[in-house]
Amino acid sequence: MGRHAADAPADAPKTFGLREPWARAGLWTVRGALVLVVLVIVLAVVDRPAWERFGYDDDGFPRAALPNAALFCAFVLGIGWQWFTGLATPSSMVRRDGDDLRAVTLIGPRRVRVPGALLVRFRVWTNVGTVHGMIVVDRRCRALVVGSPVGTGDTGRTRALVPAPADSFRRALVEHILGIGWLLSTVVAVFVLILVLDVLLAAPGSRIG
Repeated sequence: MGRHAADAPADAPKTFGLREPWARAGLWTVRGALVLVVLVIVLAVVDRPAWERFGYDDDGFPRAALPNAALFCAFVLGIGWQWFTGLATPSSMVRRDGDDLRAVTLIGPRRVRVPGALLVRFRVWTNVGTVHGMIVVDRRCRALVVGSPVGTGDTGRTRALVPAPADSFRRALVEHILGIGWLLSTVVAVFVLILVLDVLLAAPGSRIG
């Protein structure tokens, strides 16, 4: 964690890691899925009379499929909120442009300036490998989260974008702790979204609503 002051490295990736047709297809597929997810939630809230006729179970949860699908969609939104809002993007969708990082996100292109930026690196251990990531906040308070693909470990691209100090046990431990904090933000988002939707969809007068 700290301010970054080094110049752009000569070997930093100057192009995106994915070919443009594949990247464009992937972006529009996820954007379409995001629209569908939001639509399901909105329909469940505004079309309550249509599914409420199916009734509720003893715990006050709706029996109809639509509100339960909406709860699942809220879970999906909570898991991917950083990606869906354009805050986070995979390292393959980020390239170095002089002193800037240029990224393609779900909401469009973004740019953050590296010199003087606050840089926080983190690691997340999974059963298929370690995800390496970094949070960059420049002097204009523009934030970007860059993560390596799940299961490949650090392919070198994340660290090549912004050079990192030599690895050590202490650094690895700190980055894993920071990774837990990053994951907790996702858990909080999931909890809040599902709780709010539970309140909106639960039976009137139930212990939830």
